[in-house]
Amino acid sequence: MLAVVLPAMALLAAVPEAGAQEAAPPSGDAPAASGPAIGFWIDNDLFGGGTDRYYSNGFQFYYFSGARPTYGSIDWLADLVPWIEPGGMRRYGFAFGQNIYTPSSLSARNPDPTDRPYAGWLYGRVSVLNEAPTAVDRIDLDLGIVGPSSLAEQTQKAVHRIVDGATYPEGWNYQLRDEPGVVLSYEHVWRNEKPNTLGALEWDVSPHVAGSLGNVLTFAGAGATVRLGGNMPPPVGALVSRPTASIPYQDTPYSERPGRFSWYLYASAEGRAVARNIFLDGNSFRDSRSVDKHPLVGSMQAGLTLRYGRYGLTYAQTLQTPEFRGQKSLTNYGSLRLSAQF
Repeated sequence: MLAVVLPAMALLAAVPEAGAQEAAPPSGDAPAASGPAIGFWIDNDLFGGGTDRYYSNGFQFYYFSGARPTYGSIDWLADLVPWIEPGGMRRYGFAFGQNIYTPSSLSARNPDPTDRPYAGWLYGRVSVLNEAPTAVDRIDLDLGIVGPSSLAEQTQKAVHRIVDGATYPEGWNYQLRDEPGVVLSYEHVWRNEKPNTLGALEWDVSPHVAGSLGNVLTFAGAGATVRLGGNMPPPVGALVSRPTASIPYQDTPYSERPGRFSWYLYASAEGRAVARNIFLDGNSFRDSRSVDKHPLVGSMQAGLTLRYGRYGLTYAQTLQTPEFRGQKSLTNYGSLRLSAQF
């Protein structure tokens, strides 16, 4: 399914509408365009004390195009949001990833029905990112599959065979059933063109709002990110993870960096009102395991980003409040992100 749908989505996102005028060249005040970027990130609760529970693992490979001015272009995803600031730079992103969710006990052949069910999410994504001086808007459209066809069972079992001392997961026969998934997500970040100064250091605060609509995840949220560092690029996303693993694109600022090396520490938080989370509520139209979810949750993330030239490295730790009644602990996992810009 993804092999057919995603190329079509890519064409829809990238091709101007018929009859559109030719793109006018940017004015002398327009920011210099940056090149494309690729990246990889992985989340794993091994970095959170080795609990092997709840959100157990996730990964994503992504590509973002180089920046270009929006003059004369028609981007149907971005045009869904009429308040996007004009005069910005657009990038198009494509990604592929997988998430794995498990109960607190992997050794039970018949897991506790009041515990989080086994589930997997395999998805492809097309994105439009609009960067303007004081705001960044991002729209993601995810198409994927929940259930055995997500290959989450095979992935976890293969890894646990390799990792010495890892508990072998026995309860995957009770995972959520196959269900196609569609999620349309939106995020708006307010930012300053230049960071504030604190002696030799720089700092900034970037509030954001976010939300999604779909059978996999429907939520609305708001939060903020605080950064402290040196030679920081402008923020281009809220640095906090979500159930559909929407990690922000962080590689290319609105304008060229003034130096080769940059770094920053950050702390990010987001509160969410969740109407639908298939990984807790269960399948939409078929009987499956499910739990009584909390409609209000909070997520907190802290990390360190280092960048030298075109290469970037981030390590972050995430804590999330209990998502369902009877959850034994906070969700706790670490994230490693690698990127390269061309």
